[in-house]
Amino acid sequence: MSIINKLDDKNLKFTKSERQIIDYIKNDMENFSYKSISEIAKDNNIGEATITRFAKKIGFSGFQDFKVTLAQEVTNIQNKHIIDSSIDNKEHARETAKKLLHNNIYVLENTAQIINYEDIHKCSKLIREANKVYFVGVGYSGIIAQDINYKFMRIGINCNYFSDSHTILMMSSLMKKGDIIVCVSHTGETEDIVSSVEMAKKNEATVISVTNDKDSKVRSLSDICLSYISNEGVFESGSMYSKLAQMFVLDIIYTQVVKDMGGIAHDNKLKTTEAIKGKYTIYR
Repeated sequence: MSIINKLDDKNLKFTKSERQIIDYIKNDMENFSYKSISEIAKDNNIGEATITRFAKKIGFSGFQDFKVTLAQEVTNIQNKHIIDSSIDNKEHARETAKKLLHNNIYVLENTAQIINYEDIHKCSKLIREANKVYFVGVGYSGIIAQDINYKFMRIGINCNYFSDSHTILMMSSLMKKGDIIVCVSHTGETEDIVSSVEMAKKNEATVISVTNDKDSKVRSLSDICLSYISNEGVFESGSMYSKLAQMFVLDIIYTQVVKDMGGIAHDNKLKTTEAIKGKYTIYR
């Protein structure tokens, strides 16, 4: 049963405060996911615990889980005419470009809507204080892991990336408390990524994940999991949508780290730029 249908389920016996929450959601469903639990509590003159109990009553682990799922459901309805229709191989390139542009904007806007920004600040603190940060991903996600590792390395973060399954597993077996593994996985179910996370947890390392699936194994094992929206049809599978969303989430973390590091990040970026300056001259 969808969340929207659950809100009207008479079998759930909602209290007066819970009915108030339901009315609040329905009155501005499109913008509900932008609001924090404290904002909603203040707007309705109720306690945050009441909102958490409400989310659990309709089958979610907590408010954030409820908010993410509701946002996905609402945006799927709003964009059904675009997302559910595959690109026609006979259509003009201009029409295809419009669809791709629309979908890319959709991914970014709705990912921004469901991100837990308190977790972004937590990630920044963890990364800045870590002994070592390991970025891992397999396939397309490995490319994203490599890209973000390069950016963090250039501002002085002690980090590395791995995309080979065997190397990821060996690295995870040697992790220790104070280390961080950042897993990039669209499904959150890639076997070697799951195994590496399990080993990292066993070694008391911290796990941060970026994944699309709210019910995945990687998410359940993570200390912090950041979600993104990425609806892909048959033609779009493996396309830019998921990669764009992953890059967006990781870039938000990176930018927050740069902000929190202040002048140190700027100085380190200049040093690494100077180090390679003039090394790749185009000969005329």
